[in-house]
Amino acid sequence: MDVNFLLLRSRGRDDALARIQSDPLFDGLAMLDSLATRCIYAAGEYINIPKPKFLVVHCNDDESILRAQEIKKATACKIICLGADIYSLERYVTLSEIVDIFLVPTELHQEILKPAVWVDVFVLPESIDTISMPANGITLPVQENEFVCWFGYPESFQKSLVCILDIALEKSHFPKKNLTLITTPGVQLTNDLPHLEFSEDSFYEKTSRYCYSLLSHFAYDCHVNTYIKSPNKLITSLVRGMIPLVSNTRNYRKLVDEYNLQPFLYSNGPDLVNLLKNLDGARDRHKVQMDAIATDLKSRFSPLKIAERFLTLLA
Repeated sequence: MDVNFLLLRSRGRDDALARIQSDPLFDGLAMLDSLATRCIYAAGEYINIPKPKFLVVHCNDDESILRAQEIKKATACKIICLGADIYSLERYVTLSEIVDIFLVPTELHQEILKPAVWVDVFVLPESIDTISMPANGITLPVQENEFVCWFGYPESFQKSLVCILDIALEKSHFPKKNLTLITTPGVQLTNDLPHLEFSEDSFYEKTSRYCYSLLSHFAYDCHVNTYIKSPNKLITSLVRGMIPLVSNTRNYRKLVDEYNLQPFLYSNGPDLVNLLKNLDGARDRHKVQMDAIATDLKSRFSPLKIAERFLTLLA
C-alpha cells in the first residue's frame, strides 16, 4: 500500500532526535490519519517498504540517507530531512543534492542554513522529550530545595559551561555536593562534583531530587552551532518541573521572555554567582507557575500540534 509519509530511521529511542523530532511527528500524523508509517531498522538490515510520497530522514542518520537516495531513484518520492546540529554547512549543501525540504528546529537554524542550500528550509519546532514525563504514570514532583542538576552530553559541558562554573561556585560559596552532573555513563566531567549516569529510562526519577536545573548555550568553542542550539533542554527542564538557571542566549531567552523567567537568566559569571547565592526553592516555586508553564508547553509542542504545523508547511 502506498503511503503519504514514510519515516526511515536506523536509530532507536536512545537517540534524542528520535524522541524530540521524528517519533512525536509521526505520532501526531497517526492522530490525523495522514497515511504515515515508520520503518525503524538496524543498520545493514534488509527492509521492505511501501511506496511513499514523502520520505523523512534525520540529518545525522547516514545509513538511512544512503537508502533514501536509492528509494528516491526508484520511486520519485520527495525527501524531507529533519535538521539539527549545523557543525558543517558543507554537509547540508551535499545533502541538498538529494533532499527536497529541510525542516530545522528554530529560526536561527533557518537563518544559518537557508542562504547555503537551494531547497526549501522551514522551521518545525522540536517536541517535548519524553524523559521529562513519567513512563509508568506515577508522578514524582521535584522537591523544594536548593539542589541543582546539569544534564547533557560531555561535549556540551565543555563547550558551554566549563569556563564559568568553578569560579562561580567558589565566589557564591555554593556547596558542591548540591550540584550534580547527569551525563553519559562512565564519563567524569570534573572530579569535585557528584555525577549520575544519564538514561532515558531513569532521568525522570533521578531528577525528582532537584528543584533547579543549570542550562547554558554560551559558545565557548566559538562555533555558531553551539550558539543556535534549540531550547529543548529548557523545555525538558520546565516540563519536568525544575526551575531553570539559564544562559542569556537567543533560543533560551525567547522562551524565558514568554514565561516571565527573566530573574533566572545569567549573562556572565557574576550573574550566575548571584543566582546561586540566592536560591530558595520554596520561594521560587511559589513565584513561578511551573504547573501552568508545563501544561502550556505540552499543548504547544504536542505531537498533534507538531504534525499540524508539518502538514501546513508542506501545503
